[in-house]
Formats: sequence, structure tokens, C-alpha cells
Amino acid sequence: MAKAPRLAGRRGAVPASVVDARPQSDADYERRRRDAAPWRAWYGLARWRAIRDEQLAREPLCRMCLADGVVVAASVCDHIEPHRGDANKFWNGPFQSLCAFHHNRDKQREEAETRRG
Repeated sequence: MAKAPRLAGRRGAVPASVVDARPQSDADYERRRRDAAPWRAWYGLARWRAIRDEQLAREPLCRMCLADGVVVAASVCDHIEPHRGDANKFWNGPFQSLCAFHHNRDKQREEAETRRG
């Protein structure tokens, strides 16, 4: 069986078929991501925006920053317990207010460690 042509002159060369492959567009990426987890669409609903606004009004400062002795405005309404697509947990919480930094770094790391076991 014929092998894919290789780029010459480089150790560990990449097959030409990989070089010629088109990168997936942002729209394709988002479509695949949405199809794999339909609950992601819930974040775009008015019902979620109302819950988010209410949470941020009730608790306007980032909980994790406050625990570190720093005052930073919260911008994310976070599910304390990962909902993993469970509609009841998604809509009813419990919620906490976090800054984007803590939500995107610390909280995501905690959830990844929980998934790994």
C-alpha cells in the first residue's frame, strides 16, 4: 500500500495530507461543540440572563477574590455544583459570583480534576 508523501529535508516530517488539511472554521467548531452539549444553548436564553443578573446584583463581588482579601467585581454567574446537562441543577443552582479570571482558571481546573477522579 502506498504511503502518503512526506515533506523532504525534515526529520519527523509531516505527511502532505496533514499539511494540506484545512483548519476547522470557528463556525464549524462552535456547531460541533453545540451539538455535543445541547445545554450550552441555555446560556443564551433570557431566562438564564435574568438568573445571572439577579445573582450578580445579589453578590456583586468575586467570592474567590474576597477569600484572597482582594475586592474585584464579579462578571460570571457560576454553578457551584457542575450541572453536566441536568436541567434542574442548571436552572436552580446553587450559584456563586466569580470574576472571569477565577471562573476560567481556578474553577475550570477544579472541575477537570473532579472529572479525572
